[in-house]
Formats: sequence, C-alpha cells, structure tokens
Amino acid sequence: MDFQFPPINYLYLVACLMAGALVVFSLGQAHTRSGKLWVAVMASFVIWTGGELIANIGTTVAWQVGFQRVVYLGVIGATASWLLFAICFSGFDRWLGKRLIAVLLVIPLSSIALVMTLDQHPLLYTSAVLIERDGYKVLELGYGIGFWLHLLCAHLFTITGSLLLLKTSMRQPQMYRGQSLLIGIAALMPVVPNMMYVAGLDLAGGFDPTSLFFVISAILVTIATHQYHFLSLTPLARDRVFDQINIAVVVANERHQISDANPAFVNMTGEALADIQGLKVSEVLLQYFSGVDVSVIDTGWQGRLNARHDDRHYDVASMPIRSAGNKVIGYLVLLNDVTQVQKALDEISRLVSDADSDRDDV
Repeated sequence: MDFQFPPINYLYLVACLMAGALVVFSLGQAHTRSGKLWVAVMASFVIWTGGELIANIGTTVAWQVGFQRVVYLGVIGATASWLLFAICFSGFDRWLGKRLIAVLLVIPLSSIALVMTLDQHPLLYTSAVLIERDGYKVLELGYGIGFWLHLLCAHLFTITGSLLLLKTSMRQPQMYRGQSLLIGIAALMPVVPNMMYVAGLDLAGGFDPTSLFFVISAILVTIATHQYHFLSLTPLARDRVFDQINIAVVVANERHQISDANPAFVNMTGEALADIQGLKVSEVLLQYFSGVDVSVIDTGWQGRLNARHDDRHYDVASMPIRSAGNKVIGYLVLLNDVTQVQKALDEISRLVSDADSDRDDV
C-alpha cells in the first residue's frame, strides 16, 4: 500500500498537538468535576484529530474505513464530554445523577457499538469508496440510518453545551462581554462546517475539517474563561458567592464606571443596578456616604465611610483587577457594615469614660 500526506494533515497534526497541550495545561486544574470533564474533552480531541491524521495517510478503503473507528471514538467522546462539561461548568451538576447520565449516554454508546462492528452491517455506512481529488485518495461515504442518528445526537450535544456556556458567560459583569463574544463564536464554529461537509460542500479538498474547528473552539473557550480562574471556580459558584455574601461589592471598569454590584450594595443604596451601571464609583459613594476619598482608588483604598441617611458605618477597601498581562482592567470595591462593631466600641469608650469620672469624684 502506498502512503500519502495531504496538506490538511499538517493542520490535523497542529490541532492534535494543540489539543495535547491543552490536556497538559488542564491537568493541573482537574481537581474539580468540571476540570476532569474538560480534560476528557481535550483528550477526545487528541484521539479525533490523531485518527483523522492517520486515516488520511492510507490509500486503501480498508485503511481509511478502519481508522474511522478511532475517529468516531474521538467524536463521540468529545461531544458527550463537551455537554457534560458545559452542564457541570454552568453550575447544573446537580442534574448529573446516574439516571440522567445513563440516558444521555444511550445513543453515544450505541454509536460506539455500531462503529466497532461497521464492517458487519450497513447501519453506519451504506457504501465506502475512494475517489481522487487533487492527487490524493479521499474517502467518499454513503450514510445509513445509524450515522444520521449519531449526527443528530452529536449536534444536539454540541449546540446544547455551547448554549449553556454562552448563557453562563453572558451572566458575567459587563467588562467580560468580550469573552462572551468569544464563546458565542466558539458555540457556532464546530457545527456549521460539519453540516456543510455532510451536505457535500467541499471545504477542505474532500476531507472532514470538523475536528479542526472543534479544537479552535476549545482554545477560544479556554481563553474566554481563563480570567474566571478556569476550572477552579465555576461562574455559577461565583454568582452564588457574589449574590449571597453580606459584604457590599462593586465591580468597576478601568474608567471607574460601575459595571456590576451585588444585592448587598443595591439594598444598601436603594437603587436598582440598572440605575447605577455606568456611573462613576465616586459619584455613587459621595451621594450616600461621607468621608469618601476616591482620589486613591487606583492604588488601593482603605478607610471608614459613614452613611448620610442613617447612622451606619462601613469599612471600605478597593483594589485593582489585573489581567494575566498585569494590565488593570477594572476595580473591586468592598464595603463591610461595621455599625455594630462601632457601637460596641463607642459603648466601651463610654463605660471607660464613666469609670474615669467616678474615680475622679472619689
């Protein structure tokens, strides 16, 4: 048998190496359930792209169809783990009981059974021939009902998982909306080329480029979520902490404009979040508090604020939010209600003063 190395194989090689690098990168963060699933996604991409690479080298039907088994193992593993990862990363891991996982895996496991026995039935492929395109042998397949069922399931898993990631990203503060755009692009990237390939449109000289787009999607998702401490704390966990913490929290962009605030701050000011978004932090704080010195917000600010409308006291601290390149991309302002502590200190001071007065009288 002769061998070939079509130009697209260079892309498969690069994609396989990049997916392998992402596996290594993710291993150090795989102490959570979502982290383990992301490693499974990346490992599946390695199998998928590696299978495509090896399959395309051969010039016989037996070789290329035989290595389709490896390709399908990667495809099935990638799409199933992609959905499970998205469910877990989006904070819905409580859904992932044994019963739901068993239901979700019925079609993927059936597809694996069809793939492993594809030379014994026409359910997956009704025909398989090699045709020559641009001097290379390309596998042309006729698809059976098992393939269409597998394709429908794979697209449902991919789209559902991508939409969950997109929805989770869109809930983040305004300063991260660029990352939401990246995830939106990543959500569509693998599906469209695959539909075009199955429809018979020639995108890559007759070869299937879907796995390449999946790897690019994985890179985009990694970049887009890295600033959320990727795989260490899921965005929904962040939402729970942000929404339920008693300390008032304000997130501002690099121009000191409020982009997000938690319910504790909203309740403290009595203003709806939509009404204060886009306003300068200094404007809002000066409206509700005395003792505000916002001139040092850039370098970090700590002090005590007194509410103008009631007798409450707050310890305040601000700190810059930095990107991986150490560039300031925003600011975090924390206000902790210490009214009871202050009242206790005042009472102690009063008692000490009374005691001193009694001694003087004696």
